[in-house]
Amino acid sequence: MSAPSHDSQVRNHLDGARHLLGTWPGRFRYPEVLALLTRGQSSYGPEDAVELARAVLARLGGRPVGLVCEELLERGEFDAAEYLLAGCADLRPYDAERLARQLESLRVRAAELVRQRLGALARRAQGAGVAWEDDPAGTEALVERARSGRPGVVARLDALADDLERRIADAARALADRLPPTERAGARGQAVARVRALLDAGELVAATALLNREPPGAPIPEGMTAPPAWKAEWDPRQFLDYHLNPGRLRPPAFVDWRAADREGQELLAAYGRLEHDLSAAAAAGFAHALCCFLGVPPGPLTATPVEHSAFHLTFLDGLFGGPALSRLHPTGRVDLYVGGPGAVGLPDTGEDERPCVAVGPQVEPSGYTDRRPTAVLTLRDLLRLVVLAEVPDRAAALLGVLAPQWPVSALAGHSGAELGRILGGEADVAWRTLRWISRLSLGCGPAAVQAMEHCTGMDPHLLLVMLRYAQDPADDAGPVRRWAAAEGGWQRDEALTHALREELTARCGGPAAEAAWWAALAASDPVGGQVGRDEAADMAEACGAGPGVRARVSGAVDELVRRGLLTPVPDGDGELRVPPGGVVRALRAEAEQQLTVLLGRLALEREGRGDGPRAWRLNRYATLPVYPRLRESPSALDEFGEEIELELSLEDLRRVAAAETELGPLLGSLGPEFEEAHPHVGLDVRCPPGLRVAVPEPELRVVLYEVMDNAAEALAGQDGVLQILVERESPEVLVVLRDSGPGLPERARSRPARIFGPTWTTRGEGRGRGLHRVRRFLRSRATDDVSADIEILDPDNRALTGAAFRLVLPEQEN
Repeated sequence: MSAPSHDSQVRNHLDGARHLLGTWPGRFRYPEVLALLTRGQSSYGPEDAVELARAVLARLGGRPVGLVCEELLERGEFDAAEYLLAGCADLRPYDAERLARQLESLRVRAAELVRQRLGALARRAQGAGVAWEDDPAGTEALVERARSGRPGVVARLDALADDLERRIADAARALADRLPPTERAGARGQAVARVRALLDAGELVAATALLNREPPGAPIPEGMTAPPAWKAEWDPRQFLDYHLNPGRLRPPAFVDWRAADREGQELLAAYGRLEHDLSAAAAAGFAHALCCFLGVPPGPLTATPVEHSAFHLTFLDGLFGGPALSRLHPTGRVDLYVGGPGAVGLPDTGEDERPCVAVGPQVEPSGYTDRRPTAVLTLRDLLRLVVLAEVPDRAAALLGVLAPQWPVSALAGHSGAELGRILGGEADVAWRTLRWISRLSLGCGPAAVQAMEHCTGMDPHLLLVMLRYAQDPADDAGPVRRWAAAEGGWQRDEALTHALREELTARCGGPAAEAAWWAALAASDPVGGQVGRDEAADMAEACGAGPGVRARVSGAVDELVRRGLLTPVPDGDGELRVPPGGVVRALRAEAEQQLTVLLGRLALEREGRGDGPRAWRLNRYATLPVYPRLRESPSALDEFGEEIELELSLEDLRRVAAAETELGPLLGSLGPEFEEAHPHVGLDVRCPPGLRVAVPEPELRVVLYEVMDNAAEALAGQDGVLQILVERESPEVLVVLRDSGPGLPERARSRPARIFGPTWTTRGEGRGRGLHRVRRFLRSRATDDVSADIEILDPDNRALTGAAFRLVLPEQEN
């Protein structure tokens, strides 16, 4: 038998030392010891024995436990930090809880950075046309390793990146060898420059198409020829004079600044006319020349004088030409303010927030950093543009001048829904369009765009938050470049995460829906995001013990689906999914805590206001303008009761605009308030999800309140049941309400229609008109196909023998 090797002997000694250190009380004061103890036995070797001995000897006595834990977190030794927090009793409870929260936050951040870096590498490989293995299982394995510790994962990701860059560089060199050895002037030279720019950007697929003279496919920003750089010491007016006076002696450098074609020469000539001609014809002539330069010769152009200024208003076509840019503007036409001699500053556009362009010999950008709807086109810009030979290059370069001056909404829209329409439904089209918006408005490349893609999952509402956030950087570097995976990822930007969280919770539409969203997020699968309705309700019930929590959350789930915050899983048997996105996964770590705090705050607010019965009563006033104020401050009902009742008596003079309402969420919000106000009445609600009716929410809220409150008062002094059964019989939706009370009074049974009169009441002075309001509201919503109304039914249920009503509602067509 051979003797064990020296390394084997050292490893055996290290295993023994490791076992001994695991029982040493002082181990928590040495970060290197903890890192060794939490590492797998196969991941350490003899060299670790030397490092371990040096670490212990260098820090005789060790360090405070709290500082050790913070050092481990900073180094990314997450398992070691968890080991310390679980086994060390020297930390104060407050510090232990704080460090535990910090540990989980850093683990989530590290996991998302792995996903972001792998996504960035996949996008890089796609643009270069080199092989990349999409391995979801391998990704999740790396994510789990990142949650254990960062150092080993970073090394693995760096190795993958180095290998990919090496293969891209080899392919790029092979393509570069096909280019001419010297640069050429004119269109051919610009084509070569375009290929070189694509090679430098790693966009080898597009570069290959250009070299092979194949159809280029959808244009990408990196494939456009950039205008040449302008030197600060050059005088634009002198260069314009060289263009307009060919007989003048020109410097040798001017050869690179000659206009590429006749359209460029005519554009500069039209600009030169503006220096001495204030007429409408001169303004229209410049607009015509600019449109022709962009490849869209317009019809007859007119220019309208702008009052009290030296500007004329006309328009510009061709700025958003081509498939890549046309998605960014609905019509492609923008207002153009052309100034002549004496036009200084920016034209007064009033309250118009649409993007426009101003140009004139004395018109210069304001110099302020804030973005405005009016962008300035200067002579220096025109001189850089006219050297471009290709029309698509000209439009993209001109937008590159104007878009950074406009608010980002000029290209991305003013709402998430508008941005969603701009991006379109196809993933590849949305990706390219976002690249154009980001490049033109923010000046950032694919790495930053991939960070947005990973963070938001391409949710347009969240993308708009990121774009707006990036347009006003707090420093010269700007946040966009720091979002790239190579710079540490968007996860490090806490202000951004806060803004995205605010957007998500605001989209919920209310506290109940927000609680449902946090509940669904906390209960969802950490990888796929799947969650069942009952799982979300169970989570809410576990985090909040208040009455009606489960019913309130269950009722709000459908509203989240309608708002796109939850999506149905195809063939998932009713299962839902939290839409993917890095920020949503990152927020999952705090979802249970957020849910607990939210439910607790809501319970305290109800307790502090004493608004259990009162909150239910407020539904009576849902159609009044004062209703939102009552919801914010229920005490206003006591303070201004007489004025509110007067408003109610004048209700016939008002008319709520036509709208639609989803029954499930509305019943879900009414249920808990009803149960708090009438705890002696059991509520049995049966409503299929997704049913929408053509009745405004305030009116339908009043209708349901009046009928449900009638049933509760009929059951006063006794326990009972109110059943609400909703059915679809297209084009009608029928809502049947039955209670177990004594039923209608005898004088109402003989003439049922009289209970819908304005003076009928069994509830005392001033308590009538409820069912009269119900009938009036419903009949006002009748359609050609549906006679909306309230009907009295004969009791046909052996258990629920009290009053029975049927609401006939018009179904809202999808």
